[in-house]
Amino acid sequence: MSDPRQFAQAVEMTIATYDRAARDYAERRDTLPPHWIERMEQFVDLLAEAERDAPIPQLGRPGDDITLEEYLQFMPVLDAGCGTGRDVRALAGYGLPVLGVDLSQGMLDEAGERTARRLPKGSVRYALMDLRRLDLPDASCRGVWCSASLLHLPKRMTPRAVAELARVTRRGGPLVVFVKQQESEVAEEMTPYPLADDVEMPRFFAYYTPEEARALLEQAGLEVREMAVRADGRPGLHSWISLLARRPA
Repeated sequence: MSDPRQFAQAVEMTIATYDRAARDYAERRDTLPPHWIERMEQFVDLLAEAERDAPIPQLGRPGDDITLEEYLQFMPVLDAGCGTGRDVRALAGYGLPVLGVDLSQGMLDEAGERTARRLPKGSVRYALMDLRRLDLPDASCRGVWCSASLLHLPKRMTPRAVAELARVTRRGGPLVVFVKQQESEVAEEMTPYPLADDVEMPRFFAYYTPEEARALLEQAGLEVREMAVRADGRPGLHSWISLLARRPA
C-alpha cells in the first residue's frame, strides 16, 4: 500500500497545472469522443425517466444574472469537474440547466470565455467548488456527470468525493463517471502535462480496475446499471472505464 504522504500535495499541484494549461487543454479536448456521446444520450434518457417518475417543477428559463441559490431552484445537472466546459455545453444542448463546477479557476475562466452568455437551448452556470466538499444542498441536482475528474484525486480521497456526488443527486437521478483503467502495477502517479514547450507541469492520476470502479460507486449507495471499458484512442494512454449509475428512488 502506498504511503499517503507520497501524494500529499497531488491535488494542489494538479490544479496549479490546469490553471496554467487551461487554454491548451481546451484546444486539445474540444470534441466529444463517440463513447462520451453514447453515455450522454443514455444519461439524458435516464434524466427523462426520473422526471416522469418524479416531475420537476417547470420554472421557465433562468435569468442571466440570478444567484447560484436561485439557479439551484431549477435543479440543474451537475458537471462535477467540468474543466473548460465542453461537456457542460453539450448537456445544455439537450435543453437542460447545467451547473459546472471545478477546483481550477483557470479552467473555469476558460469555460466562461467559450460559453455563450445566452445559449440556443438550456442554460449554464459555473462555480468554483471542491468535489470533496460540494457547497450544494442535499438532492439539489437532477443528475451528475463526472468525466475524468475523480482520477485526479488520490484513492484515499475518492470515496468522500463519490459520497458527495451521491448526496447532491436527487433520488432516482442518474450519474455517469469516467475514470482511467489500471493497466500495470502502477495505481497512482504524477505525470507531466504535455505542453508544446516541454515545460514540466505535474498532474496526478489514479487508475482503477473495473471491479474497483464499480465498488467505489456501490459503496456510496449507488446502483451501477452499466459499465464499459474503452480504449483512449491515443497511443500509450490508459483505457477509460465508464459507469452509468443511479441513486435509488
